[in-house]
Amino acid sequence: MKGLRLSWRCTALTALSIMVAATTGCGAQLSKEQKESGQVGMPRTSGYAADRKLSEELNGYKKMPGASSSGSSTAQSQSNGNTIKLQSAAPASGDMSIPIVSIGGKDYIVAADLAKALGFNTDWNAQDQTFQMGDNDAEYLLKPGSTTATKEEDQISLSDPPILHNSQLHIPVSALNLFSEDVNTEAQGKTLVLHASDLAVDAAMDGPEEANTGAEDDFEDDPADPLKGESDTEPSAAPTASSINEDEPAVPVIKNININGVIQNAKRYMGVKYKFGAKPYPVSGRFDCSTFTQYNFAKFGVKLPRVARAQSKVGTTVSKKQLRKGDLLFFYVPGRFRTNKVVGHVGIYMGNQKMIHSSPEPKNGVQISMINKPYWKKTFLKAERIAY
Repeated sequence: MKGLRLSWRCTALTALSIMVAATTGCGAQLSKEQKESGQVGMPRTSGYAADRKLSEELNGYKKMPGASSSGSSTAQSQSNGNTIKLQSAAPASGDMSIPIVSIGGKDYIVAADLAKALGFNTDWNAQDQTFQMGDNDAEYLLKPGSTTATKEEDQISLSDPPILHNSQLHIPVSALNLFSEDVNTEAQGKTLVLHASDLAVDAAMDGPEEANTGAEDDFEDDPADPLKGESDTEPSAAPTASSINEDEPAVPVIKNININGVIQNAKRYMGVKYKFGAKPYPVSGRFDCSTFTQYNFAKFGVKLPRVARAQSKVGTTVSKKQLRKGDLLFFYVPGRFRTNKVVGHVGIYMGNQKMIHSSPEPKNGVQISMINKPYWKKTFLKAERIAY
């Protein structure tokens, strides 16, 4: 009988302990950065770290609320039945904020948060321990523990290295000037504010075509193009693949090459799937936008840089009113927080308002798009002639 009463008491005490933990939030294990910032009630998460969870659930990547009468805004989220309130200086209408976390006395943001806000693609290579991010190719490469980052093909020194924390790459706030070409940021306490831009494009890639009317944004073929009217559809054997040594500097050569052959060869890869940050095609069997142009021109003796932004800086700039077959067309990828119209995509002009390119949309992979559509007209930046 005594044993039965003792068992009942233990059960009651256990139940009482569970009730206390549930009502007070004591059962949740808080991370160090949560305790330092005064956040309560949110358990530490694995995989997606607590700081990433805050960014997605509290901000939701939505327009921030307007300022209150006290000059601050409040973000709220439900977690295990508890309401969390974060006070910060209110961003202007249309701006967005992501949390800053303190780790080891330094301030960081989650790299994936910044990438998502900018609409960037990302790729984490666990074997190489590298994190790539960019539009349709990898414009940035960061490595945890390294004070050297890659932007386009340039090596950039950072004052502090990125780190891995809670299975996420964290970028030090001190290194955010690396992205100044893409976003205008401002640290406000424990919040990083991303200022909105007006570069949004209200048009779809697969929208309706438009007939040329002589308008300023129309694309037109150069009537003096010596290849105009010549067919690029004749079947032929693929040329011998040129090896692409990424350790060698890119030295584009403007010379007489078989432009129709370039286009014809490019069409052989129709339907090959897109992969952000793709390794050379013989290794990966995939393309991103710039490895596609690089690989096809390399087969004909023209060596291009690795990424679209770098490719846009070589060759001879030509008017969109005088396009020739083989010209490289460069576009920006619109987003809410872009500060400048910077190159984010590249394709090969085929003539007659057509472009062949590798893209994740509107289809996934190598595809031919009609560029006489509002989306392409609005996002066009420049055309470069890199070979004749």
